[in-house]
Order: sequence, then C-alpha cells, then structure tokens
Amino acid sequence: MQKASNRFAEFDLIRALAIVGVVIIHAGFSAFRDDPILFVAIDTLQLFCVPAFLLLSGFFLTNKTDNQNNPAQVFKKRLSRIIPPYLFWSVALYILNSWGSLPKIDLLSLLRDILTGSVMPPYYFIIVIVQCYGWWWLLVKLRVLEPRKILILGLTIQTIFTIFFYLAVFKYISIPLPLMERWIFSWILPFSTGLFLGATHDKIQPVLERRKMQILGATILFYLASIWEYYLLGEVNSEGWFMRSFFKLSSQGYAILFVLSILAFSKRIALPDKVSGLVKILAAYSFPIYLLDSTVVQYVLLVFYKFIDPAHPLLKLGFLVIGTLLACLAIIYILQKVLPKKYSQYILGI
Repeated sequence: MQKASNRFAEFDLIRALAIVGVVIIHAGFSAFRDDPILFVAIDTLQLFCVPAFLLLSGFFLTNKTDNQNNPAQVFKKRLSRIIPPYLFWSVALYILNSWGSLPKIDLLSLLRDILTGSVMPPYYFIIVIVQCYGWWWLLVKLRVLEPRKILILGLTIQTIFTIFFYLAVFKYISIPLPLMERWIFSWILPFSTGLFLGATHDKIQPVLERRKMQILGATILFYLASIWEYYLLGEVNSEGWFMRSFFKLSSQGYAILFVLSILAFSKRIALPDKVSGLVKILAAYSFPIYLLDSTVVQYVLLVFYKFIDPAHPLLKLGFLVIGTLLACLAIIYILQKVLPKKYSQYILGI
C-alpha cells in the first residue's frame, strides 16, 4: 500500500480495523453471552484497537518534523479537534441517558463524568489521548527528542505500571483498576512506540518488511498467550475487567505486534477498489464513530431482538456491527448535511 497525499494508506487500514474492532468489542457483550469460548477468542483479537489509535497519534506527531518547531500550536490544534466533539456528545448523551429524570440532572455529576471520561464507557480514551498530547509537548520542551530514548522511557514507565496492575489484581496493593485505565502511564508504551516509529519510519520500515514472518509469528503467539492468560487469571479469581484488558502483559505485546504486522506486510496488501474506498471512509470517520457507537449499538440491539432473534452468535455479531457502523455513518452524513461546515467540525471532529 502506497502513501496517498499526506496520509499513509497502511495506517488508514489500521485505523479502519481498529474502529471496527471497537464496535465488535461493544457488540460482543450481547452477541456471545451464551458462548464464552467464542467471546474470549474474538474479544482478545480486538485488544489492539485502542493501542493502535494511540500508536497512530504518536506516529503522526513525530513523522512531521515541523511539529517540533511549534509544539504549543500543534497541541492546541489537536485538542481543538477532539475536545469540542467530546464535550458536545458527553452532554448530549448524558441528557439522553437521563431523559426520564431530566429535571433532576446533577450538573456536578455531569462535570465529574466529563473530566474523568465517564459519561460513556469508551470516553476514557479522550482523557488518555489528551494526556498523551501533553506528554509529547513536555518531551519536546525538555528536548527529549531522540527516538530510542523516548521508546525506552515509555517501556520503563509501562513496565512499572504493569507491575502495579498485577499487584492490584492479586490484592497485594489497593488501587482502583478502572481509575488506572485513565492514566497516560498505563498506555504510554503504544504511544511511545508511535513516536518512535514516526521519527524513524524510513529506517524501521525496511527492517519490518525483512522480518515480516517473524513479526507475524510473534503476533500469533502473543494472541494465544493472551487467551491463555485470560483463563489463568480466571482460575485465581482475578477481576473480569483486567482479564480482558490491554494491561495484561501478553495483550500489550499482541497489540503492538499486530500493528507492526500490518506495517510489515503493507506492500503485499492489495485491496479491491471498493474495499479500499470503505477503508478510507471508516478511517476518516473513525473518531465520530468512536463517540457514537456504544450508544448506537444499544438501539441496533433492540431492532435485532424485535425482528431477528434468535440467531447464531456470529450472525448476531455481524448484524450488530454492520448495523451500528451504518447507523453511525448515517448520523454523521445527516449532521454534515444539516450543520454549517464551520460548526460540523466542532461536533464531529472531522
């Protein structure tokens, strides 16, 4: 896949796969309620999604060297694309979810949920990515620009926080695990990997291509290890939240290796024109889809129960995923048509 304009086509593919994976994760709770083995296999497969978004964000910060000349402007520009849509949909969905008790809406509760990314479960990502942009700004200000140092620093911090995660899971220390999900240092390795790849892309890409089979093999091994760790943690009564999270050691390796596998095979990936067009659409609209999907999937699920249920879990998953994506794209299309262009970016972030 070749570079198109100022975008890398392989990263469009990664972004499209990641947003489809996010929808699959949210739909999987309902689709595989009675098939735990299939649920674990598919749920684990999608653990690359959020790390992939963070890796891509880091990549495009350092791939364009001019960004280092004015980090404050770049930081503000990035925030201007994500904060207004995040605030709009946080308030809108908070009101929607509280419609039955609208006069009793607690504004302090709303403010707390917005600041912690808690209005909707996936919104923690916004809090994390804002911190990531701030971390990059700090690195530039401190002149920590050498790619290897950035990667080693990220790996070191991620290792320390991974140890904290396991200590908390096994009850040696007491740390609210869902709260740790919102700290940058719990996700810093994929972001640092993206910063490293962006700064060294011309040198690293040929290495990845030469070692593509080894990278693919390692990706498969880490995927299987993540499934094994899921069941192992289940035997010691670990928290379900952690068992299916990125923060497991095996899942961290799998998530990063999955992205590296796409990059390693990028020259061999030849998609049909229609598929390539769909990939570009999903990649371009991935952010507003991310903001909408966890709400939309609940309404698609109601349609499923009313008109289709019962069905095989895989058919149910396919219906929920395709229905959610189509509904999200329809909402985005309508808003783009209805809203003045200068305002749509503040609601859709595109």
